[in-house]
Amino acid sequence: MAEPPASDADRGERWTQAARAVGEAADELRRLHRLLAGHWRAGSGQQETDEILRRVIRQLDEAHDAYILIAGAVTGRELDLTQARRLALGAVAEARLAGLVVTSDGEVVPPSDPGTAPMAVRATAGRLTARIADAKAQAAAAEQRATEELAGLPPPHPR
Repeated sequence: MAEPPASDADRGERWTQAARAVGEAADELRRLHRLLAGHWRAGSGQQETDEILRRVIRQLDEAHDAYILIAGAVTGRELDLTQARRLALGAVAEARLAGLVVTSDGEVVPPSDPGTAPMAVRATAGRLTARIADAKAQAAAAEQRATEELAGLPPPHPR
């Protein structure tokens, strides 16, 4: 639940910008490809050039689609992790205000022997422990979703 490095916060936006740039490059190449047909006589490499341009445009379109999927996975992961972090930090803050101790594994306990703590204190500790456990589960689920989304991407084309 540690705070992510500042550079992690804008990764989704960088993938979105990369997708936009690749999409614009594909659109520009399509435009130039259409113009080329009117300026190039048949033969003299026209068919080979036409096929190369079509292949490059297709690869740019595929890269665009992949970048959009990556941006969505990364952005979704960061939003989910931020939500989980808020939930955990809120529970930790509430525990501290109540004079409770939060262990390194996320369990909230009374500062003294739990058996001697009043029932209300033990109930509060249990409720806050459950919130922290829920936050940890949400974070793990966010990581798993992003991993699965990224694993589902098609492999890039070899050169």
